[in-house]
Amino acid sequence: MLFQFIFNARPEEIKKAYYNCMKACHPDLSGNDPETTNFCMFINEVYGVLSDPVQRMVYDEIHGYALTAINPFMDDSAPKDHVFVDEFSCIGCKNCANVTSDVFRIEEDFGRARVHSQCGNPELIEQAIESCPVDCIHRTSAAQLSLLEDEMRRVERVNVALMLSGMGSASMDVFRMACSRWEKRQAKVLEQAKIKMTWQKDSGKTDSYWSNLWGKPQEYKKSEEEVKERARTAAAAARRWREYSRRGVDKPPTSKLPEAVSNKEK
Repeated sequence: MLFQFIFNARPEEIKKAYYNCMKACHPDLSGNDPETTNFCMFINEVYGVLSDPVQRMVYDEIHGYALTAINPFMDDSAPKDHVFVDEFSCIGCKNCANVTSDVFRIEEDFGRARVHSQCGNPELIEQAIESCPVDCIHRTSAAQLSLLEDEMRRVERVNVALMLSGMGSASMDVFRMACSRWEKRQAKVLEQAKIKMTWQKDSGKTDSYWSNLWGKPQEYKKSEEEVKERARTAAAAARRWREYSRRGVDKPPTSKLPEAVSNKEK
């Protein structure tokens, strides 16, 4: 799958993964199913990001695949202009959806609130946040939201009624989990960098690590607005990928609620 490429994959490897993905889900092979068509359009957008040196650079920085990356959860300079519902705290009271239904909606399968759109009346969004009885709505940066959505994609969830009956949420801290996953990615990148630099030193090469992997983008100015826009794009893509993943497009969740696992074993 295009989304599971290794962090230092070269352009030709990403291109091959893209072609394989399109062969597996092309609309012509699925009877022009509308959902499959939309998914293919989404894959094209993702490939457009990963195959562009500048956009790939931003993606790597957000997700911890760049040597110069800063953990978004430790970066206070980025504006927190996005909202995220912590579904392990949400009790399905529907308050936020009643306040501003164009931003928050209740999932039918799980009975919890989700952010459907980041575009809404700022005053109503703030009202929904302040009136939430369990404080499960959080302001985040676009980069943080991208990581949080990616983390939620990996977790098996239960209906809110089961959660309230004791099938737990206290053991799940999605912010801590997302932050920890970022740190692990960064540690792996740094370890690979050490290995690469040691090899270069022993072989007599002087090129800096990955300096020529993507080449040098021409006339690229990393303006604040450009960074914000690309971060917003990454966050939106993460939310959409989570939706496709929930429908079974991606592999099954890799993390399960401890209570749900023990319940199945009984």
